[in-house]
Amino acid sequence: MSSEIPINQPVHLKRITLGAALFLLLLALVIGGFMFYRNLLVEDLQHKQTLYRNLVELKGKAAGFEKSRDQSSMDDDATIKVMQFMLDEVLESAVVAGKPDIPGVLIRKRNDRGYFSAANREVFLLALDNSTQKADKELQSALDACVWISNVFVMTVSFLVVVFVLASWRRFYINYTMTLIPLSRLSRKVSLINKNIPESIHDTAEDIRNDLAVTPHSWEISLITDTMVDFCRDIAAKNKKLDELYIRDEKTNLYNYRHFKEHLIMEIERSKRLDDKVSIAMIDIDHFKLYNDENGHVAGDQVLEQLAGIIGTTCRTSDMPSRFGGEEFAVLFPRTGIDTAMQISDRLRMIISAEPVAHEKKQPGGRLTVSIGIATFPDDAQDWYTLVNNADRALYHAKSVGRNNVCAFSAIKSGDEGK
Repeated sequence: MSSEIPINQPVHLKRITLGAALFLLLLALVIGGFMFYRNLLVEDLQHKQTLYRNLVELKGKAAGFEKSRDQSSMDDDATIKVMQFMLDEVLESAVVAGKPDIPGVLIRKRNDRGYFSAANREVFLLALDNSTQKADKELQSALDACVWISNVFVMTVSFLVVVFVLASWRRFYINYTMTLIPLSRLSRKVSLINKNIPESIHDTAEDIRNDLAVTPHSWEISLITDTMVDFCRDIAAKNKKLDELYIRDEKTNLYNYRHFKEHLIMEIERSKRLDDKVSIAMIDIDHFKLYNDENGHVAGDQVLEQLAGIIGTTCRTSDMPSRFGGEEFAVLFPRTGIDTAMQISDRLRMIISAEPVAHEKKQPGGRLTVSIGIATFPDDAQDWYTLVNNADRALYHAKSVGRNNVCAFSAIKSGDEGK
């Protein structure tokens, strides 16, 4: 008769000592502490993202002050009040984010109306640019902290579990081959987690489950395995959510300006190596200020969400639709020349013009429309910054000739050269 004790006998339950109970209590405290601290970091990340977004929107408003004054019926006083209101939002979000020093000189100039004038606009833009860069660094630091605490959480819990099992191995010596050997496999799998590759957490969890599925092991190892797999999957899901929060615009769910800029720079470098083309489209809602004034900012936000959905579904899967700031959108067209970019943009313009929008009868022409400017690398610019500026110039030319138009920068350039 065999002397081996089956692993499912109740004797294993009797071996749960005070030490095991204390370990479980410690594990629960560690998990609770990590989760509480992580939630604080995520909340801090959201506040800093709001501050960064408000700074970018204010910067866009200030940069386009002269153009918007020429193209809009709003007088200087009203425009300055809007900018002061946006500056107030920046200052408030800076306080909420715990970084009241980020706006810097903007705080001292809040009530100086002359600071918003054309003469001081460059100084104001420089101050905004400095504040935006600081906010960008704080946002990156907050994201890194969230990722770091997630990885520390996994490794700490793994360490505690491994220590607990190793300290108790003598008590379960009868099941040596079903406890320590599988545990060794589990430890090797955990050590393969790479904190710089989020996919490795998910892959490690699957490898642990698949490896132990064909290996005899005790119920303790089954419990540890299930716990580790659940932890890894939870961390992977939260990391994915954090990534989405980092690259998505909160209001429209399109990619944000940061993500657009990063990929634009990468696409231009790729185009230089492969002697290829890349195009961008700058999209602006016609008379959007009038729409907001007539119907309120809540209705304006709904229009932004509606148009963002149209832009996202109309573009190709390889394209990158983004919110550039305010009522302005941008689309990156990788490996695309001017002709294809014009076709996609004009189709998008027609779809938006035909789409029913609430309260659009009050708009000039009785419908809500967009103007689009397009520029292509390397034909229209030699770097990403000039490419964006030239697409923006084409956009304002489209507005100047009547709006609800698509204009390529190459057409403006050829017209200027012909004069």
